[in-house]
Parts: sequence; structure tokens; C-alpha cells
Amino acid sequence: MAQFTNEMRQFFDIQRLVFRIGELSAMTGVSARQLRYWEKKKLITSQEREDGQQARVYTFKTFIGVSMIKYFLDEGYTLTAAAKQAQSRKDRIAYIHRFVKTGLKGFAKIDGQMAINLGAFDKQQTLMALMPEDDGPVTYRLVSNDEAHRMTQAAPN
Repeated sequence: MAQFTNEMRQFFDIQRLVFRIGELSAMTGVSARQLRYWEKKKLITSQEREDGQQARVYTFKTFIGVSMIKYFLDEGYTLTAAAKQAQSRKDRIAYIHRFVKTGLKGFAKIDGQMAINLGAFDKQQTLMALMPEDDGPVTYRLVSNDEAHRMTQAAPN
């Protein structure tokens, strides 16, 4: 499981995704002039170039930020309010990312359902989230730590 996860991190390395200002403009529908203004206002930042070029390049995270700001502008927010809303969303996304990165301990099958090991509930038990095949509700089950470890290790990657 860990090897698969590390391979996927390498494959989906969003740090390698960078966009020139014209590309970012085309992808988001925000003019290059507006992007430069937002950068001047410190709402977004361009990435330092290692190749000595002067043209601005932006990261995937900046693409997401620009897209969120534009969404809120289109909803009628002022630029300041849109940027604040976008930052609030980015902060929540960071918590979710941290949870996924550190809180999920693996996958297993319980009673034929995919189960996600959510980690230790207490010193003796682990919390498992059972995911139904259809759109039904997620259910939870406490299992012994040893059983959870055994099931998670036995689950196919």
C-alpha cells in the first residue's frame, strides 16, 4: 500500500505543473492584466523561475486559487471578499489534505464492503468506515487494533 501511495504521489506531482500567464488566463477566463493586478495586490503569487526567464509562471495551487476567486467574483462578491472566501476554502482544503495524508491508514474488506481504516479510536480499537457500493450512507465499525491491522495488510492494493 505504501509503495503504491508513493508511486501515485510521484505520478501526480502537482509541483511540476506550472502555467505561463497566458495559459492561466485561458484556463480560468481571467485576463492576464487582471492576473498581474491580483499579483500586485498579493492575492496570488507567481513562481520564481530557475531558468532565468522573466515571464511569469504559476503553480497548480495558484490555478486553483484563481479559479476560486473568479467563482466568487462571478457570484457577486467584491475582489476583497472573493479573495477572503477563496482563502477560507483553501484553509479547509488544507485540513482535508492533512487528514487524507496522515489520518487514513489503509483499506480493507468487511462483509464484502470496502472499508477505510481511519486509525486508532482508543488503545484497543480502530475505527473503520464502511463504504457501500451504491450511494447509501457510510457506516462505521470498531474493530480490535490487531484485527484492523491484519485486515488492512491483507487488503489488495
